[in-house]
Amino acid sequence: MTDVNEQSFAAGTNGDSASMHVSRSKPTRAAKPLWRFKPALPPVNVVRKFKTEIIPKIVMALRSPPKPVEITDGDSAKAVQFAAVVIGSSDDAPFDFVDNLLMQGMTVEAVFLDLLTPTARHLGAMWEADTTDFANVTLGVSRMQRILRKLGESFLTEQDRETGGESALLTVIPGEQHSFGLSIVAEFFRRSGWNLCTGPFLSHRELTSLLQNQWFDIVGFSVCSDRRLNELRKDIEDIRRDSRNRHVGIMLGGPMLISHPELVASLGADMMSIDAATAPQQAWKLITEKTAHANAQGDK
Repeated sequence: MTDVNEQSFAAGTNGDSASMHVSRSKPTRAAKPLWRFKPALPPVNVVRKFKTEIIPKIVMALRSPPKPVEITDGDSAKAVQFAAVVIGSSDDAPFDFVDNLLMQGMTVEAVFLDLLTPTARHLGAMWEADTTDFANVTLGVSRMQRILRKLGESFLTEQDRETGGESALLTVIPGEQHSFGLSIVAEFFRRSGWNLCTGPFLSHRELTSLLQNQWFDIVGFSVCSDRRLNELRKDIEDIRRDSRNRHVGIMLGGPMLISHPELVASLGADMMSIDAATAPQQAWKLITEKTAHANAQGDK
């Protein structure tokens, strides 16, 4: 589904060997042992411990039912049903499911926003609740990525170019995996006529190097968790300082922003967008505002 207005920046393609250098400084010896051996239990006590403590715990764990998945308001019954289909045994069933909805009159945009997006969210909830495993989630997301690519071309036929070919870089925080939600957002940017570059990036250096050498009007980050917020803050600071476009706009999106909108200010971004359909228009408005401000300041 790659075309002339999109490039994918696969992690590690630049062979950034310098970023992989590992310090080999001599480890410091601990002043005291961090753990100590305990005297071995007599055989009789070992058997008693297994019978009275370990085995009962295993039995209780096996008897405990999995935690039920909480279905949020945004997860429609159809999305819950589709989640079961995409992790099922049939490779064709997910495509047949979507084709049937399209034949009933569902638009491609609705498939993206009202089916694929809540289904991905529901799969994440199932994983967190231990009602499915990582392999199933990976399988389901992989199948939805294929559906996204298949429908992408027809989505472009509905194209309403509202921009003048502005450029955007959309990615996750360097070191994280690609976000399915970010793929949805990218489809809306492509349909609106943006020139796109998408991550993920292997390292902070890989990201900043690209921004130093290529002009981007917008950099968008999908924030899926709070694990790398300090790294993201540093990324944004360095982008502000070193980007070829000194007035680049920085947008944030993703699940974390829904519950923590204050992250926009604390991380040093310009704005947030939690709606894939309107994100391109919001980005264009941000560029307009930044251009006007730069002109007022006499910047070139």
